[in-house]
Amino acid sequence: MADNPGEGSRRLPKSPDNRRFLDTTSITMSSRASSLEQAMRTTLALEDQLEKQLEGMPAEESLKRMLSIRSIVSTTSSFAQRQTAAVGTNIMFREIGTGSIGKVFEHPGTVFVYKLPVSGQPKKLWNNYVMHKRIESSFQTLPHFEGQVEIPRCFWYATHTTNAFWDKNLEFFPHTPEFPRAARHVLCMERIFPLPKPIRHALIAKYCPPQAQATMKESETNKHCLVRPCLGRIKYGGGNQFFSLRNFKLHANQMQDLSLSTAEFYVAMAQALAVLHWHTNIDAKDIEFVLGSSPLEEQLIRADVGLDKLMSLQPQTSTYEEATHTSGDFTKRVTSLWMLDFDDCEDITMDEAGVDKAVNAFIETNLYCPKSNTGNEYIESLWAGFRQNYVQHSDKILIDHVNKPNLCFLPRQFVDKLTQQTAPRQQPSQGSQNPRQRSRGRGASSFNRQSNRSVPL
Repeated sequence: MADNPGEGSRRLPKSPDNRRFLDTTSITMSSRASSLEQAMRTTLALEDQLEKQLEGMPAEESLKRMLSIRSIVSTTSSFAQRQTAAVGTNIMFREIGTGSIGKVFEHPGTVFVYKLPVSGQPKKLWNNYVMHKRIESSFQTLPHFEGQVEIPRCFWYATHTTNAFWDKNLEFFPHTPEFPRAARHVLCMERIFPLPKPIRHALIAKYCPPQAQATMKESETNKHCLVRPCLGRIKYGGGNQFFSLRNFKLHANQMQDLSLSTAEFYVAMAQALAVLHWHTNIDAKDIEFVLGSSPLEEQLIRADVGLDKLMSLQPQTSTYEEATHTSGDFTKRVTSLWMLDFDDCEDITMDEAGVDKAVNAFIETNLYCPKSNTGNEYIESLWAGFRQNYVQHSDKILIDHVNKPNLCFLPRQFVDKLTQQTAPRQQPSQGSQNPRQRSRGRGASSFNRQSNRSVPL
């Protein structure tokens, strides 16, 4: 494979900088209310049209059409109706997940979620905030490219003494003996909305045992559907009685069976990883990639908290006062590949030690990107494409934006070390082991290992 840092690195398309951060000055609440009402009327017609189009269509064909980055699906599901009805009202927040560092609550009628630490130590939550803003800054600085990952917007951080937030909102948090209602540190982010009903029902039709499909379609838990694309893993066996759409794993062989365009997934993952390594300068430890959705007219904020301002603040300083709330269109949603969960990320140095740290983070925690030496021909082809795009995008960052072409050997070290460390280990002597019991490299074992971790929303 040609890994020349010169011409190949400059072939990536230069798309317009079509940022998701919008100018709020020209949009009024009245115009948003009017557009929402119109969108709801339009959506009802589109929903009927979509259901007629999908009627009688095999689940495989439906999923091939809808599980694509930037596809737009209209829905009148109960979730969309509940969110739309909650716009402008006071309603209890609901717990929608427990992440690696805290509990996550939705704010119905908005695209806000609040992450609260499960312990009294907010250091990891603050690290999540800082890393998130650093990554946002990188993606805002670099040119936008078509099909890039989405990142949930990180709005503000409040402390247990931020009365401006807690005086208005404490009563809306649920109270349980395990997690009593109390003012705490809180990180406000954009919610990754579940995939719309037509996608959920097609997944159920394809992968759920027939006798359980009707129940699964009505399950409240299954309405919180995010798909985890595992491009480096194979799914063995068929469906089972424990079928669930929450954090549904879609494996490489399942994507191949559906004839999905996996290239758009591994290209987005490769380019995102290149940004984190060579522009943000972090190891990308334990990051997540999920397929989810967002309202077509996205929530707006009054003013973004810039990275320079954030870095000048004392740790755990409230930025709540920087933000404001508006509504969004929940009935028409865009399917996107999202990158999230940055609380475990750490800095790396721009040398071989930094490469080693990034390699370890990838092998130990990355469940999503293609991997080398899996023994599966299809995954190996995905790895080849992932590797090429990672190196090319890394070169573009280092040459065109960081102005350090002398460091272009580092991305090559990264992919080479991944290949070396996932290679089967050399046997001490021929015939000393049964071929079926040969030792596998670390990457091969992680390839077959099933993870029980849930994705934070």
